[in-house]
Amino acid sequence: MPPRLLSINGEPTFLLGVNYWSRAGGPRMWERFDASVVRAELAQMRQLGLNVCRSFAFIPTFMPDPPGVDARALERFRSFLELCREEGVGTIPSFLVGHMSGENYDFPGQRGRSPYTDPEVLAWEQALARGVAGAAAGQPSVVAYLASNEMPYWGGTADPPTVTAWAGAIRGALHERDAARPFSLGDGVMNLKGGQNGFDPQALRGIIDFVGPHSYYADVDVLRQAYNAEFCLRSLSHLGLPVLFEEFGASSTQVSDANQALYYREVIQACLSVGAAGALGWCFSDFDLAHERPYLHHPFELLFGVTRADGSEKPVCQELRALAALARSLDYPRLEHPRPQTAIVVPSYFNTTYPFCSDDRDRMRRTLLQAYALAASAGLETELVPEGTPLAGYRLVLCPATQKLLASTWEALLEHAHAGNTVYWSYFAGDQSFQHQAWCHNFTELTGCRHLLRYACYDLPEEHAALEGAGLQLHACTTGGRPYPRAYLPIDPVRAEVLAHDERGRPALTRVAHGSGQAIFLNHPWEHYLAEQAGGTDDGAAFDLYRLLATRAALRPSVRASDGRVQLRVVRASDGADLLWVTNHAWQHVTTTIDSPGGAPVHGTEEQLSEGSCAVTLAPKQVAVYRLRG
Repeated sequence: MPPRLLSINGEPTFLLGVNYWSRAGGPRMWERFDASVVRAELAQMRQLGLNVCRSFAFIPTFMPDPPGVDARALERFRSFLELCREEGVGTIPSFLVGHMSGENYDFPGQRGRSPYTDPEVLAWEQALARGVAGAAAGQPSVVAYLASNEMPYWGGTADPPTVTAWAGAIRGALHERDAARPFSLGDGVMNLKGGQNGFDPQALRGIIDFVGPHSYYADVDVLRQAYNAEFCLRSLSHLGLPVLFEEFGASSTQVSDANQALYYREVIQACLSVGAAGALGWCFSDFDLAHERPYLHHPFELLFGVTRADGSEKPVCQELRALAALARSLDYPRLEHPRPQTAIVVPSYFNTTYPFCSDDRDRMRRTLLQAYALAASAGLETELVPEGTPLAGYRLVLCPATQKLLASTWEALLEHAHAGNTVYWSYFAGDQSFQHQAWCHNFTELTGCRHLLRYACYDLPEEHAALEGAGLQLHACTTGGRPYPRAYLPIDPVRAEVLAHDERGRPALTRVAHGSGQAIFLNHPWEHYLAEQAGGTDDGAAFDLYRLLATRAALRPSVRASDGRVQLRVVRASDGADLLWVTNHAWQHVTTTIDSPGGAPVHGTEEQLSEGSCAVTLAPKQVAVYRLRG
């Protein structure tokens, strides 16, 4: 098994921490460095149960006169590293910090030149990497290195070969001074939003030692927003590298103090239960720097802290203490997290722009996230895998509301079904009238159906579509967005079994055997319908479709909740016992029935979990962990 954790002082551990600027200066902390303030802040982190902070070498301070690295800044950085060691807090230095909190800061004399390809600017970057690594080499408080802070915002986009060559050059310079620590880029893996900025994780696998998504996602649907952290983590786990959630958080201008605590709880518990390397909140403290850039023009950035500018704690601090205690009590490095046996195929069109192709990638991401939420709520452990990833080991493969896949992928799906697995595909007609309707060249062979399309004529559903049959009674509003994506595909089930019909009694959900496997086809873009609605998943029956898929794929979970807003996950403890995470993703109290062997409370509740079928009431965003019996 590849390593999934990073280490502090040689010990693999869950990294629980924050991104850090001192209250004494914010990004200009190195110019106003106050060792007593920094020591007190690090001590406060430790009191909160945090074991790591991410630190930043601000370019204007560390290289005011390229190519030289400022000696005073480096000396203060060394002092900071020693304070980290003394206070027992690890740190992850980011050393090319040309972007911070809504503003870019170039090297003096850069004059718009590319940090990826301009030889002189690249030499300055390498000099800064050597300077920081030289100051940090041998210092036990250093956990890992990050090349940048959200590099695409400062350096712009490029093609993957250009970024990969740049990353190799930066890593090479760093390793001249310190090759002992893990290295990554700090770019934030923004390709998870769609498109290609050059920072392609697959292309960078030979250079980076871990991967670190950043996410500040908003959605009109509460459940999709709740599952976003897992979506990011499970979109990268296929790489086989540790996944550190490098940035998440919320400003007090955007969320109440009480709800900030609940948000941190949900994200960090997702990281713990999925098996992530850690979670770093943005950020440690609020700032009293309203008249300084970048806060002058981005004032909401002043209030992202888990502590206030006067040093007092926000309610989230108590949540952090509890989560730190849970991570320690679990013997986290020895937990066995469930390996996903379900895959959602992420079309290559999500990141690759093919000739004469156009796709709404915001819509694609929302649909993929909607499918992940449905799968998780149905109890399916699911990864999101890029198109072209080998599918062996995935017993259920989902292609939700998908129009475009490569020809080779359509054929691979058929082969995967013939190999004894279940393939599910729901139709999507496209985002616009150009290159419209079905793109699957082996449609009849894959689905066992014949389509009845009329050229360039769209078959639009009723405003309220329905699916009935095979135990399903599903309803969805179809009126959101443009007409083309709403269309369904009229079919004749030539050799397929009809599992469910639509509101007019027409065949809608079908199944066809392929050897010992099967393909299940839905002729409506159901996930798209739900993804275009606010509260599209509030109806508990919405998850029944994916529960049906789980049953058909023989992936019925060992524990089950009646309410889809409550997620269950079983993780194997080091002593062989099973731990059950019970997460209420709703912002209101939810009472659900849980079928389980019963268990004793470990975290988040004092109530026993009764054996068999029992009713459990959960507070908003409550997470309860149980040790299951038997």
